[in-house]
Amino acid sequence: MVEATTNDPRYLHDGRAHNLLEAVLWHGSEAVRVVEQFKQLAESERESVINFLKSL
Repeated sequence: MVEATTNDPRYLHDGRAHNLLEAVLWHGSEAVRVVEQFKQLAESERESVINFLKSL
């Protein structure tokens, strides 16, 4: 995670993702299969995954 000078958290190696949802959905290469599975989750299930990631 990269933080701009405004303490705005950024994700991915280049900081282009502004939140965890973007980071998950924009992850490429070997994660493509997992991203597709994530997209199939119900909204409440996605929220659970995001909340888990925030707890780390």
